[in-house]
Amino acid sequence: MKCEAPPLVVFDALVNQDNTYFFKGAPFTGVAIFAERGIVVSKKQFFNGQILGDYDFPFIDIKGLELLDAAIDQEWDGNFQLVHKGKPFNGVVYETAYGWVCDVRCIVNGWIADAIAQHFQKHDCYSELFYDVGPIQYEYEWNEPSVLSYYEARFQSEDKRSLKLAFSKENRLRGIYIYKSIDDIFCLNAAVGNSPLKITSFNDIKKLPSDNVIELSLQDVTDIKFTELLPSLLEFPVNTLFVSNISRNILYGLNKHAWLELEELSFHHLVNLTLDEVIAFRNDNFKKVNISYENKTY
Repeated sequence: MKCEAPPLVVFDALVNQDNTYFFKGAPFTGVAIFAERGIVVSKKQFFNGQILGDYDFPFIDIKGLELLDAAIDQEWDGNFQLVHKGKPFNGVVYETAYGWVCDVRCIVNGWIADAIAQHFQKHDCYSELFYDVGPIQYEYEWNEPSVLSYYEARFQSEDKRSLKLAFSKENRLRGIYIYKSIDDIFCLNAAVGNSPLKITSFNDIKKLPSDNVIELSLQDVTDIKFTELLPSLLEFPVNTLFVSNISRNILYGLNKHAWLELEELSFHHLVNLTLDEVIAFRNDNFKKVNISYENKTY
C-alpha cells in the first residue's frame, strides 16, 4: 500500500553538503518549498538528500499565489479575513516554524477554505489531511510519513453516510466502519484523481495488507442494508462485529452466513426482541461468540 505523507520543510532550512541536502543533520527525505521573497515558486521532492523532481499536492486546486506566512503583510491567525496587498487573498498559505511547514491552508476570498487543509501535529508527519470533492469530504491521518492510521470518505449531506478504515502501526488494515450505508461512495471515489488512497470497491479494501482478524462496525445500518452488505463483508476475517441495532433479521443473517473468526457481537439497542432472546439465539447457533451490551459481556 503506497499512501504516504512526506514531511514538508522550507528549502532555506536545508544544508547542501557535496550536493546532498541535510535537514537537522540527516539526509532529507520529503518535500521542500522553494520561495523567493516569501512567494512559493516550486516544490521539490527529495529522497535521502537527493532531489527527485517537482512535487504537487493533488488535493490543492485553488488558483492564486502560494505564500509563506512570513510574506503576509498583516498579522493573521486565520480567524479573520486575510487581505494581502489591499485585496482579499486567494491562494495557499504555508505556515512555518523552525524550518518545518506546520500547516497548509487554502484561502478563498480571504477566508480559510474548510474544505481543504493539511495539518502537522508532529514535525515529521501529517497529523491530518482533509479535502472535499463534490459531495464527499475525505480525511486521512498518518502516524508516520509512510504509515496511514485512518481514512474516511463521508457525505456532507444530512445523512452523513460514510466509510472509514483504520490501520495498525504496522500499516495493516484493522477495522472497517460503515455509517448508514456506502451508497454512491465507491463510484464517486472512482471519479477522484490522485487520491492518496483509492477505494472504489470492497475488492480494493481486500487488496490492502490486513491483520489476521479485523473489527467491523455497522452503525445505524438498516436490516435491508445489512443484508445487502453482508455477502461482501463475509470475505473479511471479522472477529468483532458492532451493530447499533440488533434485530431478528440480523441474527438470522449471521446464523446463515457467519464469520468463522467471529468472537464478539456488540450492540447498543434491541429491536423488537429481548436480551434473553439474543443470548438464547447465540447459545443455539454460535456458542463461542460473546455478547456485549450496555458495558456487560454475556
